[in-house]
Amino acid sequence: MAELSSLGSSESHIERIGSEPSFVYSWGKVKHMKEAITQKVCYTGWHGSKTIEELKPEYFVDSGSLAASQSELAKREKNDCVVRAFMGALDLPYERAHGFVKKNFNREFGKGTYTTMYIKYALGKTKNGMKLKPYGCHPDFEFTMKDKGFKTITNPKYKNKKVGYTLKSFIEAHPKGRYFVILEGHAVAVVNGVLYGNKCEQKSALYRRVNWVVKCEENK
Repeated sequence: MAELSSLGSSESHIERIGSEPSFVYSWGKVKHMKEAITQKVCYTGWHGSKTIEELKPEYFVDSGSLAASQSELAKREKNDCVVRAFMGALDLPYERAHGFVKKNFNREFGKGTYTTMYIKYALGKTKNGMKLKPYGCHPDFEFTMKDKGFKTITNPKYKNKKVGYTLKSFIEAHPKGRYFVILEGHAVAVVNGVLYGNKCEQKSALYRRVNWVVKCEENK
């Protein structure tokens, strides 16, 4: 839990496709989500069995484990979901993402990030060849985010009313592209249809509301 609002607290090196090294996983080219991105898994414990919906393994990366595998700094950090989300969205090593968030969001070591307050200082900047652009926000955040350049984005499955995205529906609708995504009190990345988040979020974050999104677009 590392993203904070102004109201208070809320939360192995893999080769890149191409010539340059990458510090995050790439699953290659992802087509539009015509097949299900989730599966039902039955867990059995002392209190019996329970069937849970979770993302299929190919649509999920544990960003905490990934960060710890490449950085001693990451092992000492906490409340760093914004750092890890930018690590994924901008395809950066953890320590460069850490420096980027410290510089542009005034983040202190071990503490959460006032992302909504400081995002205006990062928009328009280019990092690792990618420019940060406002992509959109939930209808409930239109008043808060419109002066920062965000337009309302809604789930096209609902024709007669404005319904924002859940994390699951956002992933399904965005099989291509790199996105920094703010949920309530938390930040994740969605990269070519793959979620980069906390280990538990393979199954626990699917229906959380997407508040607002930044697109990390190759700066041509």
